[in-house]
Amino acid sequence: MTATEGFDDDAIALAFATGPSDVGLRLAYDRWGGLVLALALRVMDRADAEDVVQQTFVSAWRSRERYDPEAGPLGAWIVRIARRRIADHFRVASVLHERVVDPTVVLDRAERPHPVDVPDAVAGSILVEQTLAEMDEPQRTIVRLAVIEDLPASAIAERLELPVGTVKSHLSRTLRRLRDRWEGAHAAHLA
Repeated sequence: MTATEGFDDDAIALAFATGPSDVGLRLAYDRWGGLVLALALRVMDRADAEDVVQQTFVSAWRSRERYDPEAGPLGAWIVRIARRRIADHFRVASVLHERVVDPTVVLDRAERPHPVDVPDAVAGSILVEQTLAEMDEPQRTIVRLAVIEDLPASAIAERLELPVGTVKSHLSRTLRRLRDRWEGAHAAHLA
């Protein structure tokens, strides 16, 4: 039995637009995540396709107030977002790598299993975003530099003109807070 059994597309759209993320987002992902993944796998390897799926559902969740059921079904809206994320992926890749992708390599990599649980990754991204939004400065900037830019504490300290010990303390407390929130959200999801 899937999470979407007993829900038609209109009920899923309503839950997505008005419900909490652990219900609406999960239902939308369960219903259309495979479609978005299949769409992305046509043009990229599995790891990148799964990243696109995650980015698609995070974008959809963040902009859910802009979804208009009168303009069309939720699935079509999500597919439009996915197409934009796919285009963004190739735009960034062409700028960063300036390379042409060999289709045989893409097909080979698309067949390999990937260990990431995409729905959990989407939920994790949203949880991290929410937690970061609640933080004060300089914690928010420190975590973004450490996690997103992958800078060591010494480089962050230099950039922000803070003592290294202060940066490490902020990182430690904030990462503990993120871990506690993640474990709480994951435990609630399993219950």
